[in-house]
Amino acid sequence: MPLLKDYLGSLISGINQARAMADIESARIAEAYADNAILKTFSIPRFKASNIELDIPIAIDELDEVEETNYQPIDNNNFNSHAYNVFKDVLKVSRFDRKTSELLRKTIAKETDVLEKNLKAKEDTQSLVLKDYAQNLTHFFISDMQERDKKKAKELTGAVSNDEIPIENKLLRTLQDRLISKIKAPKKTIDMDNTKVLVQAHKLKEIPPESIVRIKMTLVEEGMEWHTIERDNGEIDQKLLPE
Repeated sequence: MPLLKDYLGSLISGINQARAMADIESARIAEAYADNAILKTFSIPRFKASNIELDIPIAIDELDEVEETNYQPIDNNNFNSHAYNVFKDVLKVSRFDRKTSELLRKTIAKETDVLEKNLKAKEDTQSLVLKDYAQNLTHFFISDMQERDKKKAKELTGAVSNDEIPIENKLLRTLQDRLISKIKAPKKTIDMDNTKVLVQAHKLKEIPPESIVRIKMTLVEEGMEWHTIERDNGEIDQKLLPE
Protein backbone atom coordinates (compact mmCIF):
# COMPACT_ATOMS: atom_id res chain seq x y z
CA MET A 1 0.00 0.00 0.00
CA PRO A 2 1.35 3.47 -0.84
CA LEU A 3 2.23 6.02 1.78
CA LEU A 4 -0.18 8.95 1.88
CA LYS A 5 2.59 11.45 1.12
CA ASP A 6 3.78 9.39 -1.88
CA TYR A 7 0.27 9.04 -3.25
CA LEU A 8 -0.55 12.74 -3.02
CA GLY A 9 2.89 13.62 -4.36
CA SER A 10 2.39 11.38 -7.38
CA LEU A 11 -0.94 13.09 -8.16
CA ILE A 12 0.65 16.54 -8.11
CA SER A 13 3.63 15.28 -10.10
CA GLY A 14 1.27 13.79 -12.70
CA ILE A 15 -0.54 17.12 -13.09
CA ASN A 16 2.79 18.92 -13.56
CA GLN A 17 3.81 16.41 -16.22
CA ALA A 18 0.46 16.83 -17.97
CA ARG A 19 1.01 20.60 -18.06
CA ALA A 20 4.53 20.07 -19.47
CA MET A 21 3.17 17.78 -22.18
CA ALA A 22 0.58 20.40 -23.07
CA ASP A 23 3.29 23.07 -23.39
CA ILE A 24 5.41 20.81 -25.60
CA GLU A 25 2.41 20.25 -27.81
CA SER A 26 1.78 24.02 -27.91
CA ALA A 27 5.38 24.53 -29.02
CA ARG A 28 4.94 21.97 -31.80
CA ILE A 29 1.75 23.70 -32.94
CA ALA A 30 3.51 27.07 -32.86
CA GLU A 31 6.18 25.76 -35.22
CA ALA A 32 3.49 24.45 -37.58
CA TYR A 33 1.65 27.81 -37.48
CA ALA A 34 4.85 29.68 -38.22
CA ASP A 35 5.32 27.71 -41.45
CA ASN A 36 1.79 28.45 -42.68
CA ALA A 37 0.99 31.84 -44.21
CA ILE A 38 -2.54 31.88 -42.85
CA LEU A 39 -2.09 30.06 -39.53
CA LYS A 40 0.82 32.27 -38.46
CA THR A 41 -1.70 35.12 -38.05
CA PHE A 42 -3.69 33.07 -35.54
CA SER A 43 -3.04 32.93 -31.81
CA ILE A 44 -1.30 29.79 -30.60
CA PRO A 45 -3.67 27.52 -28.65
CA ARG A 46 -2.29 26.88 -25.16
CA PHE A 47 -3.89 25.24 -22.17
CA LYS A 48 -3.49 26.85 -18.75
CA ALA A 49 -5.05 25.51 -15.55
CA SER A 50 -5.73 28.31 -13.09
CA ASN A 51 -7.38 26.05 -10.48
CA ILE A 52 -7.60 22.27 -10.31
CA GLU A 53 -9.90 20.77 -7.69
CA LEU A 54 -9.37 17.17 -6.62
CA ASP A 55 -11.81 15.06 -4.59
CA ILE A 56 -9.87 11.95 -3.61
CA PRO A 57 -11.45 9.00 -1.75
CA ILE A 58 -9.02 6.94 0.34
CA ALA A 59 -9.09 4.56 3.31
CA ILE A 60 -6.46 4.37 6.02
CA ASP A 61 -4.66 1.03 5.90
CA GLU A 62 -1.92 1.50 8.54
CA LEU A 63 -1.73 4.34 11.03
CA ASP A 64 1.26 4.81 13.32
CA GLU A 65 1.58 7.04 16.35
CA VAL A 66 4.77 8.79 17.45
CA GLU A 67 5.62 10.22 20.84
CA GLU A 68 6.70 13.82 21.28
CA THR A 69 10.45 14.26 21.04
CA ASN A 70 10.82 17.04 23.61
CA TYR A 71 9.24 15.09 26.45
CA GLN A 72 9.02 16.84 29.84
CA PRO A 73 7.52 14.28 32.25
CA ILE A 74 7.44 16.53 35.32
CA ASP A 75 7.48 20.14 36.44
CA ASN A 76 10.54 19.90 38.67
CA ASN A 77 9.79 22.85 40.96
CA ASN A 78 6.18 21.80 41.51
CA PHE A 79 7.19 18.16 41.93
CA ASN A 80 9.85 19.04 44.52
CA SER A 81 7.35 21.11 46.48
CA HIS A 82 4.84 18.25 46.63
CA ALA A 83 7.52 15.78 47.71
CA TYR A 84 8.66 18.15 50.47
CA ASN A 85 5.09 18.56 51.72
CA VAL A 86 4.70 14.77 51.93
CA PHE A 87 7.47 14.66 54.52
CA LYS A 88 5.84 17.43 56.55
CA ASP A 89 2.43 15.77 56.42
CA VAL A 90 3.62 12.26 57.25
CA LEU A 91 5.84 13.50 60.10
CA LYS A 92 3.03 15.79 61.32
CA VAL A 93 5.12 18.96 61.46
CA SER A 94 4.30 22.43 60.17
CA ARG A 95 7.93 23.09 59.25
CA PHE A 96 11.44 21.71 59.60
CA ASP A 97 14.39 23.48 61.17
CA ARG A 98 16.64 25.29 58.71
CA LYS A 99 19.38 22.66 58.55
CA THR A 100 16.95 19.78 58.01
CA SER A 101 14.91 21.76 55.50
CA GLU A 102 17.94 22.70 53.39
CA LEU A 103 19.28 19.16 53.38
CA LEU A 104 15.89 17.66 52.55
CA ARG A 105 15.21 20.13 49.74
CA LYS A 106 18.68 19.57 48.28
CA THR A 107 18.23 15.79 48.33
CA ILE A 108 14.73 15.98 46.82
CA ALA A 109 16.00 18.21 43.98
CA LYS A 110 18.87 15.80 43.29
CA GLU A 111 16.63 12.73 43.27
CA THR A 112 14.03 14.52 41.11
CA ASP A 113 16.68 15.21 38.45
CA VAL A 114 17.53 11.50 38.43
CA LEU A 115 13.83 10.63 38.29
CA GLU A 116 13.29 12.90 35.28
CA LYS A 117 16.20 11.31 33.38
CA ASN A 118 14.90 7.81 34.14
CA LEU A 119 11.40 8.73 33.00
CA LYS A 120 12.74 10.11 29.72
CA ALA A 121 14.82 6.97 29.19
CA LYS A 122 11.59 4.90 29.44
CA GLU A 123 13.51 1.82 30.53
CA ASP A 124 10.91 1.08 33.24
CA THR A 125 7.29 1.97 33.89
CA GLN A 126 6.43 5.22 35.64
CA SER A 127 5.38 3.39 38.80
CA LEU A 128 8.67 1.47 39.08
CA VAL A 129 10.77 4.58 38.49
CA LEU A 130 8.74 6.49 41.07
CA LYS A 131 9.11 3.62 43.55
CA ASP A 132 12.90 3.87 43.29
CA TYR A 133 12.63 7.62 43.81
CA ALA A 134 10.48 7.20 46.92
CA GLN A 135 12.78 4.51 48.32
CA ASN A 136 15.86 6.69 47.88
CA LEU A 137 14.25 9.65 49.65
CA THR A 138 12.86 7.47 52.44
CA HIS A 139 16.24 5.81 52.97
CA PHE A 140 17.92 9.21 53.09
CA PHE A 141 15.51 10.61 55.63
CA ILE A 142 15.34 7.58 57.94
CA SER A 143 18.92 6.27 57.72
CA ASP A 144 21.12 9.19 56.78
CA MET A 145 19.28 11.63 59.03
CA GLN A 146 19.75 9.32 62.00
CA GLU A 147 23.45 9.07 61.28
CA ARG A 148 23.79 12.85 61.06
CA ASP A 149 21.66 13.75 64.06
CA LYS A 150 20.07 10.89 66.04
CA LYS A 151 18.38 13.28 68.45
CA LYS A 152 16.74 15.29 65.67
CA ALA A 153 15.71 12.13 63.84
CA LYS A 154 14.05 10.82 67.00
CA GLU A 155 12.18 14.11 67.47
CA LEU A 156 10.90 14.08 63.88
CA THR A 157 9.77 10.47 63.89
CA GLY A 158 8.45 10.56 67.46
CA ALA A 159 5.15 12.14 66.40
CA VAL A 160 4.26 9.00 64.47
CA SER A 161 6.08 6.40 66.53
CA ASN A 162 2.83 4.92 67.80
CA ASP A 163 1.28 4.68 64.35
CA GLU A 164 0.29 1.18 63.26
CA ILE A 165 2.17 1.68 59.99
CA PRO A 166 6.00 1.93 60.25
CA ILE A 167 7.28 5.40 59.33
CA GLU A 168 9.39 3.99 56.47
CA ASN A 169 6.39 2.30 54.87
CA LYS A 170 4.17 5.32 55.36
CA LEU A 171 6.66 7.69 53.72
CA LEU A 172 7.26 5.28 50.87
CA ARG A 173 3.56 4.72 50.19
CA THR A 174 2.53 8.37 50.54
CA LEU A 175 5.28 9.61 48.24
CA GLN A 176 4.15 7.21 45.53
CA ASP A 177 0.42 7.83 46.00
CA ARG A 178 0.66 11.62 45.89
CA LEU A 179 3.33 12.02 43.22
CA ILE A 180 2.18 9.54 40.56
CA SER A 181 -0.45 12.02 39.33
CA LYS A 182 2.27 14.67 38.89
CA ILE A 183 4.00 12.62 36.19
CA LYS A 184 2.84 13.27 32.63
CA ALA A 185 2.83 10.64 29.93
CA PRO A 186 4.36 11.62 26.57
CA LYS A 187 1.83 12.92 24.07
CA LYS A 188 1.27 10.91 20.93
CA THR A 189 0.55 12.27 17.48
CA ILE A 190 -0.29 10.64 14.17
CA ASP A 191 2.78 9.91 12.06
CA MET A 192 1.48 11.22 8.74
CA ASP A 193 4.81 10.52 7.00
CA ASN A 194 4.33 6.77 7.43
CA THR A 195 0.56 6.53 7.06
CA LYS A 196 -0.39 3.94 4.45
CA VAL A 197 -3.62 4.25 2.47
CA LEU A 198 -5.90 2.19 0.23
CA VAL A 199 -6.60 3.90 -3.09
CA GLN A 200 -7.63 1.09 -5.45
CA ALA A 201 -11.26 1.51 -6.54
CA HIS A 202 -12.14 -2.19 -6.23
CA LYS A 203 -10.83 -2.29 -2.64
CA LEU A 204 -12.55 0.94 -1.67
CA LYS A 205 -15.87 -0.54 -2.79
CA GLU A 206 -15.48 -3.25 -0.13
CA ILE A 207 -15.06 -0.71 2.67
CA PRO A 208 -18.07 0.80 4.51
CA PRO A 209 -18.77 4.39 3.39
CA GLU A 210 -18.27 5.73 6.93
CA SER A 211 -14.67 4.46 6.84
CA ILE A 212 -13.83 6.33 3.65
CA VAL A 213 -11.84 9.55 3.96
CA ARG A 214 -12.22 12.18 1.26
CA ILE A 215 -9.33 14.52 0.62
CA LYS A 216 -10.27 17.74 -1.11
CA MET A 217 -7.36 19.57 -2.73
CA THR A 218 -7.27 22.73 -4.80
CA LEU A 219 -4.12 23.23 -6.87
CA VAL A 220 -3.40 26.77 -8.03
CA GLU A 221 -0.99 27.03 -10.93
CA GLU A 222 2.00 29.31 -10.50
CA GLY A 223 4.21 29.07 -13.54
CA MET A 224 7.91 29.92 -13.71
CA GLU A 225 9.61 31.96 -16.45
CA TRP A 226 13.20 32.65 -17.35
CA HIS A 227 14.11 36.31 -16.97
CA THR A 228 17.24 37.75 -18.58
CA ILE A 229 18.99 40.59 -16.77
CA GLU A 230 21.81 42.58 -18.34
CA ARG A 231 24.10 44.24 -15.83
CA ASP A 232 25.96 47.55 -16.28
CA ASN A 233 29.22 45.69 -16.92
CA GLY A 234 27.62 43.78 -19.78
CA GLU A 235 27.22 40.48 -17.93
CA ILE A 236 24.02 38.56 -18.62
CA ASP A 237 22.19 36.78 -15.80
CA GLN A 238 19.25 34.47 -16.18
CA LYS A 239 16.88 33.78 -13.30
CA LEU A 240 13.86 31.51 -13.06
CA LEU A 241 11.11 33.62 -11.49
CA PRO A 242 7.35 33.20 -10.96
CA GLU A 243 5.16 34.47 -13.79
